[in-house]
Amino acid sequence: MLHEQPVAADEAVPLFVDVDGTLTRADISLESFVRIARSGVLAVIALLGWLVSGRAIAKTMAARRDPVDPAQLPYRQEVLDLIEQARQDGRPVILASASHRRNILRIARHLGLPGPVMASRGRTNLKSEVKLAAIRQRIGPEAPFDYIGDSKADQCLWREARQSWSVGYLPASGRVKRLGKARPGIMRALAKAARPHQWAKNGLVLVPAFTSGEFTEPTVFLKALGAAVLMSVIASSIYLLNDLLDIDSDRAHRTKWTRPLAHGDLSIPAALGVSVLLAGVGLGGGWLLGGLQLAFWLLVYMAITTAYSFRLKSVMVGDAIVLASLYTIRLWIGGVAIGVSLSFWLLLFSVFLFLSLAYLKRYIEMRDAITPDRLLSGRGYVGSDADVVMMSGIAAGMVAILVLALFAYDPATAARYALPELLWLLCLPLIYWMNRTWMMARRGEVEGDPVAFAIRDRRSILVAFAMAAIFVVALYGLPEPLVLR
Repeated sequence: MLHEQPVAADEAVPLFVDVDGTLTRADISLESFVRIARSGVLAVIALLGWLVSGRAIAKTMAARRDPVDPAQLPYRQEVLDLIEQARQDGRPVILASASHRRNILRIARHLGLPGPVMASRGRTNLKSEVKLAAIRQRIGPEAPFDYIGDSKADQCLWREARQSWSVGYLPASGRVKRLGKARPGIMRALAKAARPHQWAKNGLVLVPAFTSGEFTEPTVFLKALGAAVLMSVIASSIYLLNDLLDIDSDRAHRTKWTRPLAHGDLSIPAALGVSVLLAGVGLGGGWLLGGLQLAFWLLVYMAITTAYSFRLKSVMVGDAIVLASLYTIRLWIGGVAIGVSLSFWLLLFSVFLFLSLAYLKRYIEMRDAITPDRLLSGRGYVGSDADVVMMSGIAAGMVAILVLALFAYDPATAARYALPELLWLLCLPLIYWMNRTWMMARRGEVEGDPVAFAIRDRRSILVAFAMAAIFVVALYGLPEPLVLR
C-alpha cells in the first residue's frame, strides 16, 4: 500500500507531484539548455543572456525554443503508480514543477491528467518556498495536501504536507517516506559514466613502445604507461561530455538508456564539473610527463573528440573517419611520449583497421535502433544504410590486412626484423577475427562497442596473443634451442 493511512474519497486531498527528478528522472530545463547550447555559438551567447536575466526567464525562452517531447522522458514507475492510485481514490493530482509551464502542460496531457498544473512562468521560478506559497494560495492556508519530491529544496513542502514521499534525498526527520529504491550513489554513477572498461582502447598508446622494440627499457615503458593513463583520464572526461550531449539519443537506444545521465542517476552539473576536472588533470599531467609537445597532442585529441561530440558525429561517413583518426592519434601520442617516430605502414594500417571498427560501431547502433526506419537520433544514418555500412566496414578491414601484407614485403622491414617472413602470418589471425566479428555483429551477437566486445571475448583475446607472439618472434627471432641447424 502506498498510503500510510486510509484516505476517504470524499476528502479529496490533492496530491502535488514534483516533476524534475521525481516524476521523471530528467531535469527538463537543464537538458533544454544543453540542446540549445550545442546548436551553435550564437545559441550559447543567447542562452547566457537569458540566464543573466534570471533563471525563470531562461526557462521561458528555452521552453519556446526547445519544447520537451514528453514521450521520450524517463518516468519513474513508482510515481506513476502513486498518481494512478490517487486518481482511483478520486483525488486531484497536480503537477507542481520549477520547469516552465508549457513543458509541464505537455507532460500532463501525455499522462492524461485533466487537472491544472503549477509551474514556472514569466519571472516566477516555482521552487521551494515559492512553490509552497503557490500551493497555499490554490488550496487555502490550512487545507491538507500530499506531496512527493526528491531534493532538499522540497523540505518546506514535506514539513507542511499531510503525507510526504521522496524518491531521492531523505531528511532525518523520519516524516518523509522513501518511494521506490534509493538512487545509486554519485560515486557509483560517476564510475559507470567514466566507462573504465573503455580504457583498454588506450592500450594503443603502448604500441609504439612495442613496435620500436624499446618496451624492455623501464623508462620508456613507464613513460608510455603514464601516457596511457593520462589518455584514459581525458577519455573519461570526454565520455561524460559525450553522454551529456547524447542524452536524447541514448534514451532512444535499446541498451544505452541505462547510462547514468540518460537514466537520471547522475546530474548534469555533476557530470559537467567532473568532466572539466578530469580534462585539467589529463592536460596538466601530460605537461609534466612529456612537456609541451605531449600536452599539445593531448589537447588536439580533446579538441577533435569535443568537435565530434558536438557536431561531427552527425556527419554521415565523416563520423567514421573521425573515429578512425582518433584511434590513430592514440598511436601518435604513444610515439610522442617515448620520443620515437611512427612508420608510414603503422599509421596506414591503423587508419583502415579502425575505420572498419568505426563502421562496425555504427552498424551495431543501426541494428539496435528502436526506430530503424527513421534518421538515427544524433546521427546521419537511416536504417536502410545498414548494408552499405557493413560492406564499407568489411572492405576497410580487408584493406588494413592488405597494408599489413605490404608492410611484411617492404625491404626496409627486413632490415629491422630478425625473421621478417613471419610477419606474413599476422594476416591469417586478423582475417579470422575480422570476418568472425562482422558475422557475429550481423547475427546480433556483438553488443555496444566492438573494442569492448573484443577485450571480453575469449577468441578475440586468443587472436591478440597469437598475433603478439608472432610479432615478438619476427622481431627478435627464435630462442637458440629452437633454431633449426
